[in-house]
Amino acid sequence: MHKSIFFTLLLFVLGAANAQAQNTTEHGYRYIQHLKKGGKMPQRGEAILANVDIYVGNFLLSSSKKNPGGVYRFDIPAADAEVSHYPPLMDAAVMMGIGDSLTIFQNVDDNMRQYLPAAEKEAKEIRFEVVLLEIVSLEQKAAATRALEAAIQPIAQKVQAKAKGYAAGLLDKELKARPSGLKMIVEDAGHGAPVQQGEVLQVHYYGCLKDGTPFDNSFIRRQPLQFPAGGGQMIAGFDEAVLYLNHGAHAYLFIPPALGYGDQDAAGGTIPANSELVFYIEIF
Repeated sequence: MHKSIFFTLLLFVLGAANAQAQNTTEHGYRYIQHLKKGGKMPQRGEAILANVDIYVGNFLLSSSKKNPGGVYRFDIPAADAEVSHYPPLMDAAVMMGIGDSLTIFQNVDDNMRQYLPAAEKEAKEIRFEVVLLEIVSLEQKAAATRALEAAIQPIAQKVQAKAKGYAAGLLDKELKARPSGLKMIVEDAGHGAPVQQGEVLQVHYYGCLKDGTPFDNSFIRRQPLQFPAGGGQMIAGFDEAVLYLNHGAHAYLFIPPALGYGDQDAAGGTIPANSELVFYIEIF
């Protein structure tokens, strides 16, 4: 091949590769499309089921394979929903069809950096490897929500009963008090390894006030909460409690205001100032 033709082709290939690397989403996330099958794409308000592996450098931070059911579910906000933050997976979801795969990158900020593994503290990006498996329609979501609410009801009833028993002073013999003021009841110690400081946990939780009024739970979202154990992303009492437990444990937490939200309202006023909080948690 003539040298001038070779170099022209080389520049074309390099230019195309560079253009691919510089693709950005509506909200500024860099991405690389690997597979585009032209299949059905999700609409606002629907949900996706996907395989998602999250890396920083060569370190695997999280994998959907470790989730219950082995997939990650992401609910796409409706078109008229007020959204203050657009995570990478939101942008990825609305660009993909069934069977598509892509990598999307998120810049590491100072808050995120403190939770990165030591070997990757200088990393500039976190990357999400995403394969879209299934779309959950609005009708399917509604039916699933009804079924899920029915399935959660026994959990809600037992947590609310435990909270009211605590408020009435009926649980004193069961409670394990910690020097911080945190109190706990371990329902099932679990057979897994002890939770380690800094490891990324997956935890299902149901939270209510001492009078049994619910304020939040992860069961209704079908996804356990992920956070680094003892990393400061959770309220202090929650952060402290998980470090006393094993993987597989089920426990009740009774968190005083000083280890919760203190003298501030929270959850849009659902949690009044100076509230003692009750959580039921399951650690995976």
